[in-house]
Amino acid sequence: MNWLINALTPYRSQLFALVGVLAVCGVGATSVAWLYIRLQGERITAQASRIDGLLKANGQWAAHARDVERLRALEQDNVLLLQDKLALIQRQNAAAALQLEQLEATNAEVKDYLARPIPADLRRLLGRQ
Repeated sequence: MNWLINALTPYRSQLFALVGVLAVCGVGATSVAWLYIRLQGERITAQASRIDGLLKANGQWAAHARDVERLRALEQDNVLLLQDKLALIQRQNAAAALQLEQLEATNAEVKDYLARPIPADLRRLLGRQ
């Protein structure tokens, strides 16, 4: 071991300088790595907050899509109900038109009957009362 110390003695100051440079480089590299890790942590935090915002927005869009789908289903139900109501109204109108025709025919019969003179037998009967 003595022979190694004797061999390195002329280079001792250079070795100390080399160790010092390595120590300074190590501290510098550690500082740079620490700053890089801190920067990455800040980026991760910022991305996490953006992801949280996007998740909230996505949830709101999903709720909006459900509302729109529900409204479309209600609209379809309303269309079907309106079609049923329209068919019912058309049937009622057809029945009312048929009744009107029957009333007009009956009215014509009544007009014909009233236009005829009252038979003599009926006139005498009405006159007694």
